[in-house]
Amino acid sequence: MLSLGFVTLDEQQDHTYCTEVAKRARRYGISVCRFSPLSIDPQTENVRGFLFQEETNEWTNAVFAIPPFLYDRCFYGHDERSKKAKPIMNWLKQRPDLTFLGYGLPGKWDVYEALSSHPLLSAYVPPTVRLERADDVLALLRREQAAIAKPVHGSGGRGIGIFQKKGKALSVQDSHGQEQAVIARRSELEQLLASWSRRGEYVLQPLLQLSTPEGEPFDLRILLQKDENGRWVERVRAVRVGRPGAWVANVCAGADIRPFSEWLDRLSSSKRLFVLDGVETIIRTLPVYIDHMFGPLFEIGLDLGATDNGAVWILDVNSKPGRKVAHLLPPEQQNELYEAPLRYCLFLARGGKSQ
Repeated sequence: MLSLGFVTLDEQQDHTYCTEVAKRARRYGISVCRFSPLSIDPQTENVRGFLFQEETNEWTNAVFAIPPFLYDRCFYGHDERSKKAKPIMNWLKQRPDLTFLGYGLPGKWDVYEALSSHPLLSAYVPPTVRLERADDVLALLRREQAAIAKPVHGSGGRGIGIFQKKGKALSVQDSHGQEQAVIARRSELEQLLASWSRRGEYVLQPLLQLSTPEGEPFDLRILLQKDENGRWVERVRAVRVGRPGAWVANVCAGADIRPFSEWLDRLSSSKRLFVLDGVETIIRTLPVYIDHMFGPLFEIGLDLGATDNGAVWILDVNSKPGRKVAHLLPPEQQNELYEAPLRYCLFLARGGKSQ
């Protein structure tokens, strides 16, 4: 029997998802376990984790060898556990005896650079620079009303900063729209950026005007996965709508999830055509290209923005997407989401290569 291991930093993370996948695993001839990279014994390379018992539909404590197929669902912060876990995961990914369903993406800057060099996708990438000094912000704000700074390795809207002109000063807000500072001097801006740089690298972009007529921030989330033949398929598309006054529409910050079709129906026919053309071009082109540039992935959460003129923009490409948008799906399609990792695992076990 094949063994597939979910790897997470937190024991409870993705618990429901792991369980639903594990309930369906036996019919594919797969046993499922879950563990943290920090629970690997460096001497024996055995793992202390949890095995799923089909008879009881429960997880039991167990010690086992590192499974040959691994599903990386680790999310890293600036804490000590993350700092210890990251090199362990890199070590696992370099081992020829282990196969990951997906090998993940580098930081936002590398992804933006790759997308910007593609003849089709470059038209959908907002102008992006590395945020390294005060002049980067000031130069952009000479052309734009506002700018957004994103952590290169951030997710869920955490760590985002918004720069807006405020008279002769700059207002700095967080992703929730809360003002964090008012900056009147270049030296103050340099101090702020220096404090950010201690947390990691940032990229800087113009702040796109992405809001509903009610002033709510929104974006489009599209979940893509590979099927049992290694081909990319779209599983669900939805609209995430945040609260008025916020700048991002992340679910972890309380955003609503709404059907894509309802949002689309509110657009004029001409704008609808522009949006659909952009969305379909990106879905058709991006997954295969990202695979080619950065190595095989299993799934992608694609965050897109659509401005009032119908222009579509790539906001983020996430190789470890959440699944809260899946509640819009009928039960049989939700079932496909839970079976997808198992089917793709069998595809890899047969020596399949992504197409």
